[in-house]
Amino acid sequence: MYIVVMAIPVANVKKSEYKKWTKSSAKILQRYGCLQIKELWGDWIPEGKVTDFKKAVHAKNGENIVLQWQYWPSKKVLLQAEKKMKADDAFNVDSEVPFEGQRLIVGGFKSFFTAHSNA
Repeated sequence: MYIVVMAIPVANVKKSEYKKWTKSSAKILQRYGCLQIKELWGDWIPEGKVTDFKKAVHAKNGENIVLQWQYWPSKKVLLQAEKKMKADDAFNVDSEVPFEGQRLIVGGFKSFFTAHSNA
């Protein structure tokens, strides 16, 4: 399992636009092999003394933080999909992206530990 995580600043007034955009984006990612996408709308984002989510993405007043988790079978599948999506121009769609892409943070991660509650 390989997980891609994004931290995205989204204006609160664009929440419904973002939901619509992410549903269409998820369909594209899944066509190219993504197993699952989770979108998390910030609910409790404390201000840090040195850094925090809002500082990391240079969030402006009226913006919230969205975390997106993409679950891929492997890094190899992700990299092949990225290459194919670029060649296919898969994300060249008519809808406008409801956030400033240059301020999002993205990274790929390998899982090394999982714990489950017995509750």
